[in-house]
Amino acid sequence: MEIKKIRKIIILGHSGFVGKNLETYLNQSAKFEVIGRSLPEIDLTDLKQTRELIPFFSPENIVILGAAVKRQFGDTLDVFDQNMKIVENISRVLIESPVYQLIYMSSAAVYGEETENIDISESTLVNPTSFYGINKFTSECILRKTCDLNQITKLICLRPPLIYGPGDPANTYGPSGFSVAAREGNSITLWGDGTELREFLYIEDICRIIEIIIEKSAEGIFNAVSGKRYRFIDVINILKEKYPKLEINMRERSKNKVDNAFNPEKLAGLLGKEFKFVELREGIDKILNVS
Repeated sequence: MEIKKIRKIIILGHSGFVGKNLETYLNQSAKFEVIGRSLPEIDLTDLKQTRELIPFFSPENIVILGAAVKRQFGDTLDVFDQNMKIVENISRVLIESPVYQLIYMSSAAVYGEETENIDISESTLVNPTSFYGINKFTSECILRKTCDLNQITKLICLRPPLIYGPGDPANTYGPSGFSVAAREGNSITLWGDGTELREFLYIEDICRIIEIIIEKSAEGIFNAVSGKRYRFIDVINILKEKYPKLEINMRERSKNKVDNAFNPEKLAGLLGKEFKFVELREGIDKILNVS
């Protein structure tokens, strides 16, 4: 199918941090009509309400599934159950009313939060160690089976690491939370020495990645990563250049230190050489400059 035939993009979870930014980003293009749905407009844990989406589900449209009960509400069985219900209900609608492409916002948590590996690729065995990670991988499997059954929908499963940027309501442990704390004159709690390797993905980069996925009608599993490795202490050091009196409270780790980093080759092949990721320093500056 030619991309010009795509009429609408439906973002489920458009009121969340990623969904809101994605809706704004895609609306800048005149190529598509972008439609957003989230609580309280629609409760995707309710099948009857989910079926209200059927008029939007057609082979000419794309669905981006980012709706979920966020992990900050707890890594519990109750949250797991709600998130599984969302995917189950979307799958039931997809079998009845296939779309052209489904982009599922999965997570690098499928590889395990306690995994020591500095070359994680899409072929790395999954080993989720949280209900959140288990849900994401199980959801991928359910959606893959669903798309196989309807024989129409192209499935993309994106596995991003920690996404950060201005307006992150969770103020997560990392660039977003640290930057907001520094800007507001608050101290930062650092677990251990902050030298564990991680990847942080700027919010605009995930939006640009999704745009290219849509334009190229891609399918498959992609780690949404640049391959650039950072440490939490790198964030602190950048902030201290602007806030030299920034107070850091060191705390003993509750878990063993592990390093994880990613192999970006598969995604790089899709994005092309022209794609440039936002560097950590630039991303932090963007957060600090938001009034």
